Amino acid sequence: MKCLTLIVNRSTQGDIIEALRASPEVSTYTISHGEGHYGDSVPPFESAHDEIKGYVPRIRIDLILEDETVSKVLERVKQCSVCTSKLGIYWTSTVDTIGNL
Repeated sequence: MKCLTLIVNRSTQGDIIEALRASPEVSTYTISHGEGHYGDSVPPFESAHDEIKGYVPRIRIDLILEDETVSKVLERVKQCSVCTSKLGIYWTSTVDTIGNL
């Protein structure tokens, strides 16, 4: 199993969720709210509003997926109109154990 982690601007949350709901491979996911900090300068792809605030509002979405479904879900997310603007990042990591507490 893999954990697919997406970090995107909070303004894209609705569009990302729509893309995930359209993915039959996705049954559950977790969303965490955070801030992206960049030191003295904000990357040019972020808004002037974010630069004034000094941070970029972000969400982190974690999905646990079967290895063979990660690429399908990732492609569906990448097709999302706001996701094609390259305002986010993603990575995968191996899940060794999963269970209930």
